[in-house]
Amino acid sequence: MTINKWGGLASFLIAVSFVVAPLIYLMGNLRDTLGVFAYDLADFLYGPVVSASLITLIYVLRELIGKSAFRRMDLALLAAVLSAVGMAAVAFIRASNRQYHLLHPELNLENSTTVLIMWTTLVAGVSSLGFHFLGWTFILVGSASWTSRLSPRILNVLYFLAGIAGLFVYLFQELEGLVLLLGTIIGIWQGVLLLKNATRQPSNAG
Repeated sequence: MTINKWGGLASFLIAVSFVVAPLIYLMGNLRDTLGVFAYDLADFLYGPVVSASLITLIYVLRELIGKSAFRRMDLALLAAVLSAVGMAAVAFIRASNRQYHLLHPELNLENSTTVLIMWTTLVAGVSSLGFHFLGWTFILVGSASWTSRLSPRILNVLYFLAGIAGLFVYLFQELEGLVLLLGTIIGIWQGVLLLKNATRQPSNAG
């Protein structure tokens, strides 16, 4: 596979994860037969899949446009790694908390206001960290792409809008939905562009 194909695949995985995982979180029910599996799937998509895909995508974009804006793309890759750590941490915290509740029903933790407040605050804080650095990632990629002229201007604008929104999720949780929506559009569009360009490159094994 060429590096463009790896980037395209990663970009599509981000888009899919940004849609499927939140839907499960919003509509899932642990009391259903497949409820636990559905939540585990959401955590896997929102954590390891998004994290690995984001780092892969930004690494690929860094290789493609880094020559014209290498400092910004280096910073974008660093921001992507920090965002990935935050996203993965949120997924692991959610999964660990859920498994502990299921293994110890006698503790009746879901009715504990203190536990609920602590858990909600922890998840929101770590999630906001991931979105904050995702915002920096998008802004830096949008800026580098604008300079290199390798991406459509509208796509660059979407990067900027998603990035600015991501920066302030920690202050306004409502912005998370906007970031996910714009991130999904970016993921699909960027994936299509990378796969189209893949046909122009010789195949590299690895």
